[in-house]
Parts: sequence; structure tokens; C-alpha cells
Amino acid sequence: MLTRRTFLKTIGSAITVTASPFLLEACASGLTTHRYEFDGSTITIPKAEAQKLMVPNGVMMIQPANLPLPIALRNLPNQGLIALSMICTHKGCEVRVLPDGFQCPCHGSEYLVDGAVVEGPASRPLQRFAIEETQETIIIKVKS
Repeated sequence: MLTRRTFLKTIGSAITVTASPFLLEACASGLTTHRYEFDGSTITIPKAEAQKLMVPNGVMMIQPANLPLPIALRNLPNQGLIALSMICTHKGCEVRVLPDGFQCPCHGSEYLVDGAVVEGPASRPLQRFAIEETQETIIIKVKS
């Protein structure tokens, strides 16, 4: 026989499983990770695919298909486009993107939107990569 408690647990679990994709999507704040090829020194992104960067403070996440290094592209009002490694300089954990910077979930290091350290234990800023823009592309120079 089905008790009230068992029924409520079952319904609660079903709702959680059904709603999870929507809740996770909302938590990601619309940050889709884009995959591009790393040619050994650069990653080329067509500007037509970088619409999120056309607004101030726009962010685009890049995960090169053949490079285990996530990169955040950001359009900063006073600096233009910047490319930052998403790897914390303290112990190598992947940092999270926040509206006003980055945060390491492992040990709590916090970084500004330009990668500068706000709070340790990290003592060095996030690694920054040079960017070259053409009429049609954004080129991230991972190795120079």
C-alpha cells in the first residue's frame, strides 16, 4: 500500500528530475561554451558567432576542442576584448564566471573582470592571452 509519505517523496523526486535541466540552465546565466579548434598557437573565432561580445561586459566561454584550457572572452568598457585562462593561479582549479569577476570554487580566490586578484590565496592574476582582431575574426594567441 502506498503511504502519503512515499507518495510525496515520489512526486518530489519526479518534479526535481523534470525541472533540473531548466534550473541548471538558469544558473548558467546563458553562458554557452563554444568549441573552436586550437591550431597549435591560436584559436580563431568568427565575429558572426561572437554576438555576446558586442555589448559592454559581454562574456563568451571558449573550450578549444584540442586544448584542455577553458578561456573566457570579455568585452570590457575601457579595455575592449580580453581573453583570460579560466584556471586559478593558486592550485589549478577552474574558476567560475561572475557578473563582476571570477571566483575559484576550490579555495575561494576571487578575481576582477580583468583577471586581477581581489582576494587570495591566489597571488597572481589569471593568465591573459593576446588578441588580434580582423574584420571577420577574433584571434586568441595562446602561444606566441
